[in-house]
Amino acid sequence: MLLTILLYITTGISLLWVAYQDFKERKVYSFLFLISGGLLTSLHISNTNLIQFLISSGINLSFIGVLLTILMLFSKIIFKKSFNQTFGWGDLLFFIVMALSFPTITFLVLFSFSLFFSLLVFLLFKSRWNYKTVPLAGLQALFVMGVIILNKIFSFSNLYMI
Repeated sequence: MLLTILLYITTGISLLWVAYQDFKERKVYSFLFLISGGLLTSLHISNTNLIQFLISSGINLSFIGVLLTILMLFSKIIFKKSFNQTFGWGDLLFFIVMALSFPTITFLVLFSFSLFFSLLVFLLFKSRWNYKTVPLAGLQALFVMGVIILNKIFSFSNLYMI
């Protein structure tokens, strides 16, 4: 029980650190994605089992692959820019972290709502921030952290239910 509480606390701290780095420096240290990903993956595996984790992660990563392919084509055809100019590597790494963190249905819901949350927050605070682009990984990290905290406090649902 104490180990689980410690796991949730360190996960929250690592997600806050990702957000802080993304807001402050507009780039996040790679080791933060490894730490956050490792902690969230540990939570996923401890709440399901290894086989379910592997299946869910495979499906989730496939979804991210399709999404990134569409983003690459969109960047090249519509924006006439390279993928690197329209999408950050930190954002890609956080997409992967999220894909490994939850079963497929939970991932799809949280991923979609985290993108909507990021857009909404960016549009609301755009005039106050000096960012030309969305600090996507940071905003998604805050969203995931908020969902985990609220779910632990109010027990809305089991985030890891298959």
